[in-house]
Amino acid sequence: MKNLFLIILLSTMIFSCKQKNETKKTLEKNHTAINDTLTNNLQLAFDKDAIIGFSVSVVDENGLIYDKGFGFTDIEQNKPYTSSTIQNIASISKTLIGISLFKAQELGKLNINDPINKYLPFKIVNPNYPENPILIKHLAYHTSSIIDLDEIYAKSYVLKKSEHEENEGVFDYFNKPETKISLLEFIQNSLTENGKWYSKGIFSDTKPGEKREYSNIAAALCAQIIESATGQDYQSFTKDYILKPLKMNNSGWTSTDIDSTKRSRLFANKEKMIAEYSLITYADGGFLTSSSDLGLFLSELIKGYDGKGKLLNKESYKKQFEKHNFSNNGKNETYGIFNEFRDNFLNVQNNMIGHNGSDPGVFTAMYFNPKTKIGKIILVNTDTDFTDNVWPEIEEIWKSLSDYENAMNK
Repeated sequence: MKNLFLIILLSTMIFSCKQKNETKKTLEKNHTAINDTLTNNLQLAFDKDAIIGFSVSVVDENGLIYDKGFGFTDIEQNKPYTSSTIQNIASISKTLIGISLFKAQELGKLNINDPINKYLPFKIVNPNYPENPILIKHLAYHTSSIIDLDEIYAKSYVLKKSEHEENEGVFDYFNKPETKISLLEFIQNSLTENGKWYSKGIFSDTKPGEKREYSNIAAALCAQIIESATGQDYQSFTKDYILKPLKMNNSGWTSTDIDSTKRSRLFANKEKMIAEYSLITYADGGFLTSSSDLGLFLSELIKGYDGKGKLLNKESYKKQFEKHNFSNNGKNETYGIFNEFRDNFLNVQNNMIGHNGSDPGVFTAMYFNPKTKIGKIILVNTDTDFTDNVWPEIEEIWKSLSDYENAMNK
């Protein structure tokens, strides 16, 4: 009887192991099929022939699920665009300000409820409400009453060189290399009463904290506050507290931080590149990274949303993703600290938290679904204003990523 029991137990164990192995093989086969479908769909989108190069990444809280690049990084179409290709990511850069802000608070260097003038060598006040201080959290929620006047914010775009090839386009608001100054100088010139570009029109007629109005200058000011409060320049602060812990080895703020051979040129269209430029207000849109590296950051945000992240403590992440409702033209919108909550994006219905961005030659998006815990990234090296088919192609890419998310969730 004892031997019979052992035989039955052994048979059960063998059957169970065999069943587990078969289930694992089935899942791997299904996963491969889903990946192949996504690759085919992305290739079909690229074949519309409007985007020069792009890459995508899909992640969950454990890391990358899928990443791949399509197209090219140079006008000769010799260098392929891969998931390791690096480019600036425009306003997604602001999500790093959010993490850095709470890290500085955890270190005891500042409090987001502090007035900004506590950390500046000059005073910034809204002249319409001089008795109402602008707080750090107002910068983070875009309620500071600071406005991006085109004639002032455009001064942030600085060319890398003075002379350009015939196939390099220069926007009329791009500035010569010798106009480059520090972020602190830019802020002083723009927002202080004695600044050489100052205009009362750079402040709205609403009180600080009263109305949300998206501002790149205010976001850059927030990075400057972090720098002033911590005594460490913002670039190295993000390296120490974000890039190194997440092993984002292909990311940085300047060409010296990255492998420049992996960097993509930016394009107006197939015939013309956009002249190389940088941003004085770099923190609001000048972060350089690849989709695979950015995927490491997005995976951390997913974990942070669940209180399991390693960059910030649970309470900081809770504050980062705390919902604040704002009314805009009769429509209610929800935001966190340098992130937004959406129920649709690019004509796809989906619950999402994240950010998107655009700059000359750039379109980017980075969002995760708080229910499925799946995140999606797209980086594009082609301007959306010069070729009619760029937007439809981007929409098709995003739909393919969303279909993939749904298939993986099942």
